[in-house]
Amino acid sequence: MPIYRPHTDTWTAPPGCAGSPGSGAPPSVVIHLPVAYTAFCLQHHPLYLRYAIHHLGDREAACRCVEGALGELVMMWPRVMGSARPCAVAWQVLRTRVAAAQRSAGALAPSTVLPALQADTVVLRHGLGLPVTVIAAVMGLDEGTVTSHLRCAARAGRRAHAGGRAPGTVAETARGASGSPSRGLPPPSITSLR
Repeated sequence: MPIYRPHTDTWTAPPGCAGSPGSGAPPSVVIHLPVAYTAFCLQHHPLYLRYAIHHLGDREAACRCVEGALGELVMMWPRVMGSARPCAVAWQVLRTRVAAAQRSAGALAPSTVLPALQADTVVLRHGLGLPVTVIAAVMGLDEGTVTSHLRCAARAGRRAHAGGRAPGTVAETARGASGSPSRGLPPPSITSLR
């Protein structure tokens, strides 16, 4: 698969392939990327990299992961742009790549304490310090949805803390008997979410 290089509008072949840097062979194909894709990469690459570093703890591995995700996106770019929420599609590709990189590195699996999107909003808000508006834009969600995910995560944390439960049982606690994470608890203050 070709590798996206940030801050360029070109692709390079993987190492060892004809036409890759250092192979000695001239490139056999020149690929011109769509302008919208290049703009997307320039806009999202920095936050994608921060997210991957947060999960992988290694900048080099995070760079490879993000480059691979963006490489996968270019291969399906028309489908991404045709979707109702292109950023949501791209986010799913990134989070899948990050989880795979964690597994292949033998790292602990991503937290199963919260549903995936809730966990991501918590990481972006509290781990990376991003405002709700930026989180919504990068994940392809509405701001209200991000706020809801953060509230549900806060409720799950309070329930786990109040019940003295181990961290691995928070998701079970958050769902509750009715399947609703909000039953029976007062909402957290909105100021803590922004």
